[in-house]
Amino acid sequence: MKDVSEWPCISIVTPSYNQGQFIEETIRSVLLQGYPNLEYIIIDGGSTDNSVEVIKKYQAYITHWVSERDNGQAHAINKGLKISTGSILGWINSDDLYAKNTFRRISQELHENQTAILIHGNRILINENSEVTGWSSLPPFEPATGLFNVCSETTFWKRTTMEKTGLLKEELKFAMDLEFFSRLYLRGKFLKLNDYLGYFRCHRSNKSSIIYHIGQEEALKEWRVIFGNDYCIKMSQPNKLTLLKAMIENPYQISLPYMSYKLSSILN
Repeated sequence: MKDVSEWPCISIVTPSYNQGQFIEETIRSVLLQGYPNLEYIIIDGGSTDNSVEVIKKYQAYITHWVSERDNGQAHAINKGLKISTGSILGWINSDDLYAKNTFRRISQELHENQTAILIHGNRILINENSEVTGWSSLPPFEPATGLFNVCSETTFWKRTTMEKTGLLKEELKFAMDLEFFSRLYLRGKFLKLNDYLGYFRCHRSNKSSIIYHIGQEEALKEWRVIFGNDYCIKMSQPNKLTLLKAMIENPYQISLPYMSYKLSSILN
């Protein structure tokens, strides 16, 4: 695909709220992809820091942005998805980043793998100062392992599938990505790349830093609704080892629907 008209439109949504110290780097990671058919939407929830000032700095290159009170992250993402027009969709939070050339890589892979409805990859971990602190490489998403490793900053999906499954559940505060991507999983093929497609920022105020203490019951509830109760009880020994290895090597870097599931239960 060389001509601009041959590159499918990719729509990216950034939900934003008081992440002024990080959002400029996020915006630049999107715009500097140099992708020829990009639609970029920022939905700010009425930030009181310098977020809006930063957004205005780049507004000539942003397809649509708004700053107004919303009902949380999932609501903001849905607002953006509703006005998006791209055939390939993604969202990135206002403190995370895309790796270079990710959009072209995704577009090419989906062109070559027509049956895939979602594509995701590995993530690089960074701190508040954008220093690399780790590399997270996980196996393809498979519910039987009890391991949820579909990360928003490394994930893109087809609009045609979302039109069948619906948008994010806005009442969820922590597990909206797990619930949404799990519903997509039931609709078709996921393609996992071994490339590092995005950067996940670990800092004290992001929700992933506290989800282990607050969000585990929400995640478990949604997982049970979609996949049922048996996946962990009947987990095979190889899958138990995969889960245990991921827990040891990637603490606070992955989401486990059975985060409250006792380690002794995995080892039995």
